[in-house]
Amino acid sequence: MPNKVHGNLSGIRQTLLDNLQNLYETEILNKEFLNDELVSALCAFTHATGREAMVYINRAGNVEAVAVGEQDRVTLPPVKTRRSAERMCGLRCIHTHPGGDGRLSAVDIQTLKKLRLDAQCAIGVGPEGEPTRCYIGILNERTDSGLTHNVLGPFSVHKLPHRGLFAEIRAADTRIKPPETVETKRERPRAVLAGIDKATPDYDPLEELKELCETAGYDAVFSLRQLREKPDRTTYLGRGKVHDLQLLVQAWDADAVIFDDELSPGQIRNLQQELGDKLRILDRTALILEIFGDRASTHEGRLQVELAQIKYMMPRLIGSGLAYSRMGGGGGGGRGARRGGGEMELELDRRMLRERMHILEKQIAEVRRQRDTRRQNKEKTPVVALVGYTNAGKSTLLNTLTGSEVLAEDKLFATLDTTARRFESPGGAYVLVDTVGFINKLPHDLVQAFRATLEEATYADLLVHLVDATNPARNRHMEVVAHVLQELGAGDKPVITVYNKADLAGDLFEGQDCSISAVTGAGLKGLDRAITKALSEQRRTVNVVLPLNAGALLSKAYSEGQVETCEYGEQGITLVAVVPGALAGQLEARGIMV
Repeated sequence: MPNKVHGNLSGIRQTLLDNLQNLYETEILNKEFLNDELVSALCAFTHATGREAMVYINRAGNVEAVAVGEQDRVTLPPVKTRRSAERMCGLRCIHTHPGGDGRLSAVDIQTLKKLRLDAQCAIGVGPEGEPTRCYIGILNERTDSGLTHNVLGPFSVHKLPHRGLFAEIRAADTRIKPPETVETKRERPRAVLAGIDKATPDYDPLEELKELCETAGYDAVFSLRQLREKPDRTTYLGRGKVHDLQLLVQAWDADAVIFDDELSPGQIRNLQQELGDKLRILDRTALILEIFGDRASTHEGRLQVELAQIKYMMPRLIGSGLAYSRMGGGGGGGRGARRGGGEMELELDRRMLRERMHILEKQIAEVRRQRDTRRQNKEKTPVVALVGYTNAGKSTLLNTLTGSEVLAEDKLFATLDTTARRFESPGGAYVLVDTVGFINKLPHDLVQAFRATLEEATYADLLVHLVDATNPARNRHMEVVAHVLQELGAGDKPVITVYNKADLAGDLFEGQDCSISAVTGAGLKGLDRAITKALSEQRRTVNVVLPLNAGALLSKAYSEGQVETCEYGEQGITLVAVVPGALAGQLEARGIMV
């Protein structure tokens, strides 16, 4: 928008804003880098408010943008230029520094490089509003490690070497021009990460978010963390950190900002206004849903991901822009014919999503019913479910033990679909089930959508909790797994805790039966013995005569165990079966031991 003062305008007198707006009419001669009128207006504003002020000047000497900021930062408006994306942008930035120090900051230099400004000039403002010294940064040349720069100064703003500065800008524009044969193309979108934490932990809490970004195809270029008790209700981060985030986005030329917690619709809307409409705002839940959407390969998995995406999207439709508030007319063909007179498009979209959600819930319920039927009809071989934090090595362990070829990669959520393989152990056969990995702050809707898959753990006779022994956050990961298992109703299942990747952890877990390496096979014999022992303790052979009215217990013997013989006689039902220990006790208490 022309003649607009950008930035945070709250608490600024209108007369000061009018003075800044008049800078758009300032005439700067082509031979002048800046003039006294411009310097006086910027310094007067900074002296009156304690805030930075800034202008963009193009090569014709016209002021293209004016902006204000805080005491130590200013949010730069978008650079609009028709020049090549690999040439200097044709704009020089002149801005003030309250406190009298005109030296360029690290953010000033980053902005110079990322926006490829002709020059970055900082003017110190003294206690009486007078300009002190200024420093000017100009790009130098392009190297293998990126753009370099020169800092010129200090100068008096009244005695600048104007001709020399313009000559240096022209020379820099030639030096940084890339060879015509070299194509510079960004392979992956860049993301700045942001999160909050109550205390400084022993590990970076945003490290896992960075791994999620890498898995989703983003290049995480910077992480911003704020120590606070709880998120800000309006913008998640505090006001100062949001301004820092604005500068980081500009400095790193980021395409997205990804937050480590789930954002409310209001927070997303406010952040979009602060950071710009073109920047993508994602929270942890949306990022995980993107990964699941890309990784789901089976029909069941795609149904579950789509349901979770719809549940996430429903309350956030209002934040999608003006398109959702347009009124639709009655009559006509196509989509308009489905609307009632005056029905808002937002309501139409919500209604369509609700209808789709009901369809998906029915289909997933049918998947669950079919799974239950198959579970009841199959041979009652003991089931051992592999559970654990994502990337703990569950799929690798399944492949090593059973000779399978389940996809196993060193990344988060490499596999989403449940895989079951029979393992012929010397101590007796059992079925190993690989489940989807858990993760901190796993979205509740995703847990509910994947319940048909995750509930394999609730039907297992034994859980093997695999822990990455090399991860410094392993204790926290174990707590997350225990919490999710409790949410699924499997918190009381017998568990063997197994530390994996012992080959990389050194002697940290040496000598323990629960220490293995799924890659090298070390410790797997001890694990098999532990599983066999735990299963033998969980399942017993019973030989009892039940009364004829014990049909409910008999049904449980068929559903939970393996019935070897079942004969009806005058004295009762003679039953020989291998059943879980708890059920064995119930059968023996109700019947007569044979």
